[in-house]
Amino acid sequence: MLKLDVNLRFPDGRTILCGEIFTTAPDARGRIEGSFRYTKDYLEHPKAFALDPEHLPLGPGEYYAERPGGIHGVFEDALPDDWGRALLAKKANLSRAEQTIPGLLKAIGANGLGALSFSSGNPIPEEDTSAGLQDLETITEAAMKYDAGLPVDDDRLRLLFSCGSSPGGARPKALVKDNTGTLWIAKFPKLNDHYHVEQIEAATLHLARYAGIPVPDFTLQNAGKRKILLIRRFDISALGGRNHMISMQTLLGADGYYHLSYSDMFSVLRQHSARPEENTKRIYRQMVFNSAIGNTDDHLKNFSLLHNGEGFFLSPAYDLLPDIHENREHRLSFPQGAGTLPPGRKIL
Repeated sequence: MLKLDVNLRFPDGRTILCGEIFTTAPDARGRIEGSFRYTKDYLEHPKAFALDPEHLPLGPGEYYAERPGGIHGVFEDALPDDWGRALLAKKANLSRAEQTIPGLLKAIGANGLGALSFSSGNPIPEEDTSAGLQDLETITEAAMKYDAGLPVDDDRLRLLFSCGSSPGGARPKALVKDNTGTLWIAKFPKLNDHYHVEQIEAATLHLARYAGIPVPDFTLQNAGKRKILLIRRFDISALGGRNHMISMQTLLGADGYYHLSYSDMFSVLRQHSARPEENTKRIYRQMVFNSAIGNTDDHLKNFSLLHNGEGFFLSPAYDLLPDIHENREHRLSFPQGAGTLPPGRKIL
């Protein structure tokens, strides 16, 4: 049995033990049973809110995770995707048997994105794992070599493990801090790229902003002969605390390959957003934008809600790219029976 304490950092910077996760060891098929319960102190806190209003409503009792990993989706949202998980496992020296979702949460501790942190026993203090802008060229070369399976020297590997194991998705990413102390997510190219993906994403973010879609602050930064895209972290509040994050995939309970639509997100926003009218209009605008530019990577992990202490609202739009890989088919289907292929003007 593994017990994980879950701490929540409020937007004002204060932290509270908000709940406890209990999981069993994996069975012969690798399935883990798990549950979560809120602490009494958190339930009585005036600023308490449901970490997942759909699956973990605020109240006493045990909430069982009906998922193979034994962990509710909102906690797995704190973990990076495959590239970052591989770095995290290497950094924490996890054996294959220890690379479960609970094991990875224990390893990431207080260093994930969002407002949640995890510990087993004594809380692990939050580290400043961000690299400096002066390290960008070094990290870029290390990330590209590591991603391609090429050897990386120990010093560069340690730097990459430190700053790259929290945000990494399908493509190499790292946390960096500029000279003013502002925190950013750096997105790197890959050795086998046929396009300047980071520059294309920056251009797409400009287009989205012109189309009236809120996007995070971003900039392109030189790293030797390459361009790195820096995205300002929107999980960090104006007071230096954290905004709790939850993905649409978690809210809709969509694991693995799913068959859902933009309409499903409209329903979630009408039910859980503190600004339902504003947020449903924004998702509609982004749906039209994604169709117009051919953003076929419009899966549910690329849409999130933030909690700013007052309620849930849509995060800025992120991971916006045209269909550079010629997938043509969108990950989400469009309303009115349009399906996953780009709809015509009559439907939109």
